[in-house]
Amino acid sequence: MRHFAFDAPRSIDGLVRLSTPALHALQLTHLLSGIYEDHGTPALQGCGRQTKIAGYTEWIDSAGSSATLSWDWEIRCVPGQVRWHRLGLPFTNLLLIGDDLQDLPWQRSLECLAARVDVMAWAESTCIALRRRYAGLPHQI
Repeated sequence: MRHFAFDAPRSIDGLVRLSTPALHALQLTHLLSGIYEDHGTPALQGCGRQTKIAGYTEWIDSAGSSATLSWDWEIRCVPGQVRWHRLGLPFTNLLLIGDDLQDLPWQRSLECLAARVDVMAWAESTCIALRRRYAGLPHQI
């Protein structure tokens, strides 16, 4: 059985066009995550203030199509809790199409993709990948 993303017409602009039902059926799997280095205030000068940890994560179609979806994230701490939040709109090669098979406006497509990210259970996979990637690296002061 062929995957719907493979059946999408190839476009010269490199975008993978999907309907909303096809987007919801897309099986995204974690590919890579990283942490952005904060080049702001030196660490020792900032002792005692809240730390900001932010990074990126990239997800691909587990069926092997060229569909990719990535986004920036930030860890926010509230009393007794640590929460992962998507920052801004995703980065992607996906463009959603409407019921009329016409491209949605790019901004609207990104907003729909952001809503998809917000219902994904992505934080745990991202955290595991970051631990594997950064564990054992020497810490810099």
